[in-house]
This record gives sequence, structure tokens and C-alpha cells, in this order.
Amino acid sequence: MAKPIRFPKAEYDARLARLRARMDALALRGVLISAPENVYYLTGLDHQGYFAYECLIVPVAGDPILVTRAMEQATVRDQVPWVAHLGYSDGIEPIPRPRSRSDDLVMGDVTDTGQPAGLRPWEMSAGVTVRGPVASDDHIPVAATLEALRGAGLDSRRVGIEKRSSFFPFHIAEGVVSGLPGVDWIDASDLVNDCRIVQSELELACTRRAAQLTDSMLLSAIAAAGPGVPESDVMAAVYDAMFRRGGTYPGFIPLIRSTRTLAHEHGTWTEGVIKSRDVLFVELAGCVHRYHAPAGRLIFIGRAPARAAKMHDLCREALANAARAVGPGAVADDVYRAWQETLDRAGLAGYRRHHCGYAVGIGFPPSWSGGGTPRGLRRGSTMRLEAGMVFHLMSWLLRTGRGDSFLSDTVVVTDAGCEFLTQAPRDLVLR
Repeated sequence: MAKPIRFPKAEYDARLARLRARMDALALRGVLISAPENVYYLTGLDHQGYFAYECLIVPVAGDPILVTRAMEQATVRDQVPWVAHLGYSDGIEPIPRPRSRSDDLVMGDVTDTGQPAGLRPWEMSAGVTVRGPVASDDHIPVAATLEALRGAGLDSRRVGIEKRSSFFPFHIAEGVVSGLPGVDWIDASDLVNDCRIVQSELELACTRRAAQLTDSMLLSAIAAAGPGVPESDVMAAVYDAMFRRGGTYPGFIPLIRSTRTLAHEHGTWTEGVIKSRDVLFVELAGCVHRYHAPAGRLIFIGRAPARAAKMHDLCREALANAARAVGPGAVADDVYRAWQETLDRAGLAGYRRHHCGYAVGIGFPPSWSGGGTPRGLRRGSTMRLEAGMVFHLMSWLLRTGRGDSFLSDTVVVTDAGCEFLTQAPRDLVLR
């Protein structure tokens, strides 16, 4: 895993200020944030502990408070020392502190923040509590969140909550809401999403690096593919390029599917072997410091069908027309229509997709699009594009009845229009 990025503190201050301006406009005195992408955006916390409940509480004034399992203490301390941390236990009594430092197991090194490195058993035991008496497991995260909210003076105010977050379990949300009956709870599911959809120059630098990595991964997949090649060998080539070139694990596992599983929309490689006259679907994203740049291609194995070249040209034309519609001030519907009308003119008016792309950026498993339903370039969408927005732009022609083709790339909205960040060749691919 790559070392967590260290944006300057001024970058996080600017993000908090942007969020707080939106909070102020909605008369919110605080907001609870549980989506890991949004916690990362506001703090830089980069770990996998979000599988258990964690919550960032941002008051309109004062320090943010991060509620996590107590065992995440060292990670929080080393990555985000400027955020107040409240750790909750899993109902296990803590191991006593050592009588002296020499009795503890600490290696002779220090972290980036100057703290002793290594293991301190008294704080690293599974579920160690650092606050108060032990209660039943179901109530501990709720109690910790209520404690933080009361301590921030938010127990009788107007507070936002991410109702659509996949990482805010109902039993915890129910306990928090019922535990503070004086709070006016407001759905703030898109509050941070609206802040981070436009990437800063520092963020775009990460996305550009991710795009270079994506190109390497995609070319490695193409080079590895061929008749008689196990699908797992193609995936191994992708992972080798991913890590050797400085990337980290993406929010979504690369999608490698041959003809037999082509219809499995979110499936990936199997134990199967690629056969002559198969098609191989490849869609993947390089990831640098949690920023993603997806791209995809369709690979014809052995030989391509007679109609493949014509469908590929149409697919590439539709992608180019969609890209020409991308620019500051355009709305998502403009982009989708540019793509769809290309197909309509070619006699595919009956073929429809739910979008021709979606916003990407920060992503944690299980998604590279930021969790939940992505913000798509959809028919009827009034989302207005701004410089700094990044999209996975897609031209998807599968199961059309007239042949198959697929191209997708990461693009960024610029002041001049649209810039392709991924640069892998868009020619018909035959292996």
C-alpha cells in the first residue's frame, strides 16, 4: 500500500471552509460524515478500518471530531493529528499500561510525526477501550457519537447527516437520532460530494498520475491476452503493472471478462481460458493516493467479426462527440445527447444506456466512483459542468444486435473544454 499523501494543511483548511460555507447557507450547526471518501477528503485519513463504524463530526466552528474504534488510535495520530479523536471499544477491557517504557514493545524508530514506532500492546489489543465503562457492543459506537455531539454543543441544534451513506448502519443511526431528540436532523448526503466534485490542482496531479498508471495497466492487459491464455494471467499482468509502477489498490477490482461472462456487469476474471473468437472486456482504473482514472477497451481474440470495424468506428465517433460537448457551463444532458444522437444517426435509435459516463475521483472499496449511485452524464440531468470536474467518459455498445464495441477514458473539464487524461490507443484491438 502506498504511503498516505500529505497534502498541506492549507488544502484541508480550504476544504473545511468550503464545507462550512455550505453548512452556513443551510443553517446547519454541524454535520455527521461517514462515507470514507468524504472523511478522506476532509482529513486525509487513509486506512481500511472504515469497514467498522467511523464518523467525522464537523461543527460549523471548532475542531472536527473523528469517532472510530479505539484500535485506530495510532493511524489517526500519525495521519491526521490535527483532528480530535474519540475512540470507542468493542466491549473488551483494556490491557493495563506498562509500568515503564522499557517494559513495552516499542521498536527503535519513529513515525513521520515523531512518535515511537512499533507495537504498544496496551493500546493495540483488539477492541481496547480508552474511554469509560464497557457497555454492550451494540451501544458503544452510539454512546461515543452522542458524547462527541454533546461535547461539540450539537445536542439541540440543526445537524446534517448522510442518510444515503452505505457506512452509516441503521442501528447506529437509529440510536444517534433517538438519543438526541432535540436535534433537527437534515439530510446532508450530498453536502461533501458537492464540495469535492471539482478537484483542486493538487488533486488533479494525483488523478493525472493515476491516468498514466491506467494506461500501463490497460496496455499490460492487452499484451497478455490471446488464445489459450488463462483470464487469471491477464489479471496478474494488470496487478503487476499496478503495483510496480507506484499505484495502490483501487476502489474497484479491475474487470476482466470474456465472452462467457460478458453479460455479468460487475463480474471479473474466472478460472476460464480465453478462446479464439472470444471478446475480452477490460475496464480498470489506476489509483494514486485514492484518486482514480478509469478506462476500458474491448479486445477481439484470434479474429474480429466482419462488423467489428464499423461498430468500433461508430463507438469512437460517439466518444469523440460526447467529449466535444464537455466544457464549463455545459450540462450533463448535453453530453449524453451528443453521444446518443451519434448512435441515432447511425440507425441505433433504439439502443439506450443509462449514462455515457460519471464523475470519479476519491474512491475506497467497493467503488471507484465515490460510493453510492455515481453522478452520471445522464439524459435529463441538469448537473452543470465546471473546470476541474473529472469524468469516466464511456461509449458502450454491447448487445446492440449489430455488433459490439467499448471505449472509455478519463477526462477532465478544462477552461478550454475537455482533456483526455488516459491516452491508451483507441484503435480496434485484435490479439
